[in-house]
Amino acid sequence: MADILTASKPQSTNEIRQWDFDFGPDLPAGITVATATAVHVPPSGSASSPTVGTIVANVVPVRIGPLSAIGLHRLTVLATHSDGTKSEMQLGLEVAAL
Repeated sequence: MADILTASKPQSTNEIRQWDFDFGPDLPAGITVATATAVHVPPSGSASSPTVGTIVANVVPVRIGPLSAIGLHRLTVLATHSDGTKSEMQLGLEVAAL
């Protein structure tokens, strides 16, 4: 089951923002995040291609934007761990024309 988070502040349609996904608290001792992928699901229209940055201390940085549609967007990150297991986090973020 994915951890589902909600962004505390909206992102504007023309903004590029980095969201940090911290998988560390859920990992057993000695296990790390080896790789990760990210998928964007907009409320309508075309999805943007999020960019996954360098993973440091089990934190996966994901950049997204600009975004074409206002409304609730979902950003899902799937992490593959050093032992081959996987976990997922989802972020719900409100996008507005600010």
